[in-house]
Amino acid sequence: MPEWLQTTINYLIRIGISLAILFIARYLAKLMYKIIITTAEKSGRVTLQYRKSLMTILNIAMYTLGGFIIISVIFTNLSAFLAGLGISGIIVAFAVQEPLGNLICGFLIMLNHLVVDGEAVEINGISGSVEEINVNHVVIRTWDGRRVHLPSREVWSSKIIHYWPTTIRRNEVKVGVSYSSDLNKVINIIDEAVRSAELVHIDDDHQPMILFDGYADSSINFIVRFWAKQENFLASSMDVAKSIKQKFEENKVEIPFNQLDLHIKEVPTEITQNKEKI
Repeated sequence: MPEWLQTTINYLIRIGISLAILFIARYLAKLMYKIIITTAEKSGRVTLQYRKSLMTILNIAMYTLGGFIIISVIFTNLSAFLAGLGISGIIVAFAVQEPLGNLICGFLIMLNHLVVDGEAVEINGISGSVEEINVNHVVIRTWDGRRVHLPSREVWSSKIIHYWPTTIRRNEVKVGVSYSSDLNKVINIIDEAVRSAELVHIDDDHQPMILFDGYADSSINFIVRFWAKQENFLASSMDVAKSIKQKFEENKVEIPFNQLDLHIKEVPTEITQNKEKI
């Protein structure tokens, strides 16, 4: 058999083995993912918040292992390959600096549980719900329906605001009353209105507060702070506002509109003379 033909057959066999290794690596990644998910669901105590990211991590691990095996299969003499790899490695390092940084930060985000799927957050001025967490980026679904991909490095280095660190969050409404109102009576009425609202959450650690907000042009203003569960947060503002309005009407407390008092120091004689003619 000619030498070139034997060499070609050898390389074809190696390529075939390499493809088989890739398929095995993919199968092992899926198998490990299924085992981990099944174990977590059966235990009932483990919550997997990074399902998609777990699959990505397993794929990277298996393909990396498979890659090393393929290199050893294709290159029987690794000395020349490693020499070339050392020179090209410097160039590749600069090319993958940004993706590699995102990859490392993605792992750190998952290990430290900075954000989780479905959580309401604000990252670098972008607020919304966390839709997906990958090793290289975090997907945010904004409140107006936009889909924003944030690089993991940006998420790791940015200030993160968690809107729902617990199931209960504070809300507030502002209300103004007339200067002629009895403030002690007003405060009691507001407190009663807030406590009677259906969507307000009250317990020993979460009590409503009524704070003075200032003397405005036509009213004395108050900030009414209260607590609501996550599912009632948006509707609770309207619920409290309606309850306060109803209690004010029942107790004849005035919610004033903007008024402007005009004081005329001197009236020109031409105006008064024209008025007498009329």
